[in-house]
Amino acid sequence: MISLHFAIFCVFFGPSSCQINCIPETVDETKFSVNVTEHIRAESIDCIVIPHKVTFPPVKVAAPYKKMLFQGDPSNVVDKKVVYGADSDKEDSFSLKNLPRGEYEYGFKLEWGCNQVYIFPKRVHVSVLPLATKPSLLVPLLTEERSELICSVPKPCSQGLRVYWKWTKADGQSVVLSDYRYGRFDQWFYGYRDTLRINPTAHHHNTNITCMAEYDNDFTETTLTLNVKFKPQISNDSHCLVKGELLVCVCISWGNPLPPISWPLENLTAFSVTTLRIAQRVRSTFTMPASEYYNATVKCTSSNERGLAETSIIIHNSEASTEPSTVPGERKGMDSALPWIAGLCFSLNLVFITALIIHICQRRSDKQKEQSEEINTYMSLKKADIEEEYSVISAKPKRNPQV
Repeated sequence: MISLHFAIFCVFFGPSSCQINCIPETVDETKFSVNVTEHIRAESIDCIVIPHKVTFPPVKVAAPYKKMLFQGDPSNVVDKKVVYGADSDKEDSFSLKNLPRGEYEYGFKLEWGCNQVYIFPKRVHVSVLPLATKPSLLVPLLTEERSELICSVPKPCSQGLRVYWKWTKADGQSVVLSDYRYGRFDQWFYGYRDTLRINPTAHHHNTNITCMAEYDNDFTETTLTLNVKFKPQISNDSHCLVKGELLVCVCISWGNPLPPISWPLENLTAFSVTTLRIAQRVRSTFTMPASEYYNATVKCTSSNERGLAETSIIIHNSEASTEPSTVPGERKGMDSALPWIAGLCFSLNLVFITALIIHICQRRSDKQKEQSEEINTYMSLKKADIEEEYSVISAKPKRNPQV
């Protein structure tokens, strides 16, 4: 009869009025434990797995129960699982994703029955380290033909990823190549790759290409120097001059591999050839008596495995001519420096003229001052003489008339 009345009371006043107040039971802490690695290290793009196994008395902790992972304070729950079944104390794991670099502390707790909670005292320290894995660049043998550069980057756990390229030119200026315009973005089973298609030229040689991977919480890159094989190119600075009784010809070639230079020496007996090699440039100087050479031009030939280049250099019969610069751009640098030199000379001349004018004015002022002092001295002396003359002249005393 009492239970019937209690059921009717619950129907009319709602289930919340019929709940029995739960009083947490005291548990034996020696029966509770967690087996877990206490310090875990991972990189910033990794999925962090925390394997663990909790042990507790099944009589006290009845299934289903909640197993929770919290960060710092027990109320800050970051993950939880509802466990059913008698074999619920088997090995399990929690996963953490997208953690920035830093140090973190996690703990475990159980909830079961009527407001029963147990917090395990053991803590897990997680160290999230900077990304150490670099992109892998695959660059084929580069020639003056269309080529593909492949960049493979590590796959993130759950973060966003952007892969792009940067080309740094010989003058130090950089150009960012968008992966949407230049590359193909593919997913492999072990990561991601991006393909860059380029048409290499001589200007790409000895420049840097960089593959960059940008994640939500980190950044990494790899840089390689491009080695492009290209056929020789003979510089416009090549020249021939008659200097006195000698014919001096200079030929400058640029290529990779280094392109040797040859001259038409078959019918010549008296000549000398000197060669200077700098980077991918060859400078060859050909000298012989001018009286033994009767043509108006000299042929310069340069070749390597990529091809051959040749040019006919006109002989200039001018001893006053100056040799062009060996390195392209050197003459241009000197020409650009001339305005600065002229400005410096003008400034120095202006300072010198100003100082000279000041000095002349100072001398003139000093001279006028000296002349003024001499005139004053002369006038003072002359005045003294005049005063003395007038001082000795006196009026004769009048004689009284004799009576």
